[in-house]
Amino acid sequence: MRILFVGDVFGDVGRRVLSEHLPRIKDEYCVDMVIANGENCAGGRGITPNYARKFRKYGVDIITGGNHSKEQEAVFSDPRCATYVLRPANSSSIAAGEGVLSFSCLGESVIVINLLGRIFLRGKRMCPFVAVDGILQKLSSEEKVILVDFHAEATSEKVCMAHYLDGRVSAVVGTHTHVQTNDARIFPHGTAFITDAGMTGPEFSAIGMKHEQVLDKILTGTNVPFTQAHAGAMFNGVLFDIDSKNGLATSVLPLFFRYY
Repeated sequence: MRILFVGDVFGDVGRRVLSEHLPRIKDEYCVDMVIANGENCAGGRGITPNYARKFRKYGVDIITGGNHSKEQEAVFSDPRCATYVLRPANSSSIAAGEGVLSFSCLGESVIVINLLGRIFLRGKRMCPFVAVDGILQKLSSEEKVILVDFHAEATSEKVCMAHYLDGRVSAVVGTHTHVQTNDARIFPHGTAFITDAGMTGPEFSAIGMKHEQVLDKILTGTNVPFTQAHAGAMFNGVLFDIDSKNGLATSVLPLFFRYY
């Protein structure tokens, strides 16, 4: 089974990249299932029901979230989105929605878990390590293919999660920092990992926002409002090959394409 995870889709540039290029990428790489982090697709602030439905039309099967999910909570109470849009399972600030979803792929159940880190991120939330233990304990022995989107700031927290779950899930993919890391690998007990899948959106930016505004805030210390950038469309993602018989990864391949 081949699963494509699309790195944080940012703003209208990210949405355009999905609409124009995802179908070709799926065909070229023989993808069976697509998961995309969509917590930045509405101008960097969450995902709306309308955008979620468009993601599905573009070919995305499951949409994960993160620390900005709470800024567009309407999507989690929309029954049309309930079966494919996730919010972090350990986030106490979002009342509606699910942190775990099951998707049928090639006759097998694929479990997708969304978690939010605690280090360097604002807000109170349940420990993600405790939360994932509770989730895994409730799964049946037949549910072997499990992918975790760990939306976290600290690389140490992400890699520790991968060590913690090695052999217990198929893959742990880090999101949130918007820069694709060069450390994709399979851990000793069969769990694939990458610290960050990267960002699908404007490459010439400050992780999605106009860099001029971010520089102004850094240099002057003033509270400058940020707006999304539009220069340099790119696609970041990761391909995972999973053995559906035992749920373990057999390969992991980062993808990076520029469209300008």
